[in-house]
Amino acid sequence: MPGRVFISCGQRGDEKDTAQQVRTLLENKFKLTTFIAATIQTFGDIMIIADELRKSDYYLFIDFVRRNDTFPVSLFTHQELALAHHLGFRDNAIFLRQKDAPLEGFLKYILGNAEEFSDRLDLLEKVKRLAQERGWNPSYSRNLVIVALSQTGRLHYRDQTSLLLVSGSVQDVWQVQVRNRRPDTAALGTICVLSHIQEQGRERLASVDRSPLKWAQQASYAATLLPGDFGFIDVFALQEDNPGIFLHSLWDAPRDPVILKAGEWTLFYKLFAQNFPLVDFSIALKVGEPVEKGFQQAEAQLVNAQAPVRSGVGPGASLPAER
Repeated sequence: MPGRVFISCGQRGDEKDTAQQVRTLLENKFKLTTFIAATIQTFGDIMIIADELRKSDYYLFIDFVRRNDTFPVSLFTHQELALAHHLGFRDNAIFLRQKDAPLEGFLKYILGNAEEFSDRLDLLEKVKRLAQERGWNPSYSRNLVIVALSQTGRLHYRDQTSLLLVSGSVQDVWQVQVRNRRPDTAALGTICVLSHIQEQGRERLASVDRSPLKWAQQASYAATLLPGDFGFIDVFALQEDNPGIFLHSLWDAPRDPVILKAGEWTLFYKLFAQNFPLVDFSIALKVGEPVEKGFQQAEAQLVNAQAPVRSGVGPGASLPAER
């Protein structure tokens, strides 16, 4: 789900207990999902941490001071800090530094304005205040997001299933805007499919047409979204003088409507791009009675758009050496 916080801090002694209290605060009060890399044992663990950091929406850095240690801070957390800076965490990051923690070299520029805390209680209060001030919430994602649902109005459309129609058919198309919020990475091979359909009060059914949907104004069913860029996907369409809800998809058989019956329906979609979390979103659709002439009436509303937690490492997950 969105609202995922990568908590970067030391994991020795009391540091680990404090980190768990910070996690509890963020999960219970702000309803956020958290990840703490508690241990580092192998190169594979490091790669998992890097992957989790890329897919997180918020970054929380806590620099504990280790007064009786050869190295007075956690080396691993400082490496995570450098990676987070490279990945573009700026406005959606909180930096906290314990009093007397050294501030040298690279850290002078990254942590120059970090909030200073004295002890555990002071830390918890500052995490709470800063998360509130910056509006951290469980619906925010810095990855792929569905921004809005819109309607094109009448247009001529033709694809591989209607080659015999010289000018295509007159259609009214509904589109969603997809935005890549990542400042550092392009979303390669972004595709969207209709996965399920559900009539109100009935069982959810798998969509027969599960092929990728068309990107608007492009002869393509997959697209690359550059950092900060956006595009539009045709999620369904109405045809003039031909009742039903149709898809603009890569399907190459004669195209039948996915919905023909009047009523209230929910369409469930999946959006995917390489190295991005899978996004589930749904559209509530009210379909009028079929008509022989003109357009069948339809009302649609985007009701849910979220990026589920990647399988394998779930909410609140930690890796199984002290860091």
